[in-house]
Amino acid sequence: MVGGVVGDRTADIVDVRAATVAMLRRPLDWRVRAVETVVIDAASTCVRRRSLQVAPLRPLLDEFLPADGDYTHALLPMFVAPFPRGPLLDFDVEGPGGSASLLPRSEIATREVAFVEDLLRECGIGLADDVRSVLIAALGYSGPWLHDEIAGPNEFLREGLPFEPDNGTLNRWRDDSARCGSVLLQRVGTVERTAPEAPWLVLPELFANGFLESADHASAALSSYAVLLEHLSDRAGTEGVGSVAEECLEVLADYACSYDLMAVMKVPLDEPFIVKTSERRNVRVDPKRNSGHQDLVIADARTNHVTIRVDDPNVRLVSADAYAVDSVDYAIGPLVSRRNDQYVAFYSHDPDRDYRIRIEFRLGLLRRLESVSVLAAVLVCSLTYALWNSDDLDVRTLALLGGPAALAASVLVGREQSTLGSRLRLRSTSILAGSLVGLVLSVFALYALRIS
Repeated sequence: MVGGVVGDRTADIVDVRAATVAMLRRPLDWRVRAVETVVIDAASTCVRRRSLQVAPLRPLLDEFLPADGDYTHALLPMFVAPFPRGPLLDFDVEGPGGSASLLPRSEIATREVAFVEDLLRECGIGLADDVRSVLIAALGYSGPWLHDEIAGPNEFLREGLPFEPDNGTLNRWRDDSARCGSVLLQRVGTVERTAPEAPWLVLPELFANGFLESADHASAALSSYAVLLEHLSDRAGTEGVGSVAEECLEVLADYACSYDLMAVMKVPLDEPFIVKTSERRNVRVDPKRNSGHQDLVIADARTNHVTIRVDDPNVRLVSADAYAVDSVDYAIGPLVSRRNDQYVAFYSHDPDRDYRIRIEFRLGLLRRLESVSVLAAVLVCSLTYALWNSDDLDVRTLALLGGPAALAASVLVGREQSTLGSRLRLRSTSILAGSLVGLVLSVFALYALRIS
């Protein structure tokens, strides 16, 4: 299948799904360099900016272009980057010609399944229509997740299905889903159960859309999906690492926790270009250690560059290290190229590097800012101690304490430039506030006991 024409020299291949499959099968042929910057600018979120350098696409897409013209550009859905499942926050994507439009999740899932089906054909395995429907629904699923909104399948299915399934049927669905999860969870470290690993989540959607007609039909579809995964697992165990069966399972396991975000844009065919994205992601800063982490992909291009940076001039980056996902072992591939108090830069080029890593970082206030609160707390505590050990107290002596107390209070009411700075000051300001409260209570107690 080839595309149509938009304008004079732009080929429209948006509907040519085979072109998307070719780009997903051979990502390193056109994804030259990915540069990602993680800016930690708030206590609960961070900004992720990514730029992808793309090689000329004509060698890859020439067979999908219309044969009746000499085209210089193409309008196509571009695989931008892997994104975690869930809503996008403050997201923006920009192609070489400006803003781009996102493909719907359902269409992205359809193209991802076409990619998986292409891998299965190489293994000599066909994909049944029922299993294809389950896969499309699972990869495009955006409903409630098992880990936080669904306690178990029984209540969820009884509320979502147009009929009341009996306990035997529910048990079969749960058992078949467990078979799927046992295969995929060996290759993905997530603790969140998503639809590819727990396909019973998509049964209400499949019944609502008319893809499934009865409980027996649903049982057959789930069983076929489980049999497919188990067959791939057996093939991968026999053929070893690097086989197409292993690649197919790794793709499905990766799609369990992320998806390939695709955006339609106009791109040149004979020139390199850059695609830029930005978004805001959640980040949890541990109040005890002032630490957090971010998961990143570092093997979706020939070379990957990652920078962790803080924007607040009052905050320093104490450490940032790359680990394998859900492991205490260091990641394979990323090398620290630059490091200082404001950023840490990683560079990855090893062909055998980890695909996904977790960067753990620890933050801290500038030492001079921390020392101000500590010194003020020491001063207040010293004054409190001196008061209790003084034999000559009067009202004028107690009145002189207003100066040190005002100094300590001014440190407490000082405003930080960001919520991140305020979070990091919590420990030192709590100590200072406690010492100031102790001083005030001591003044009242000494006045009542020794002066009045």
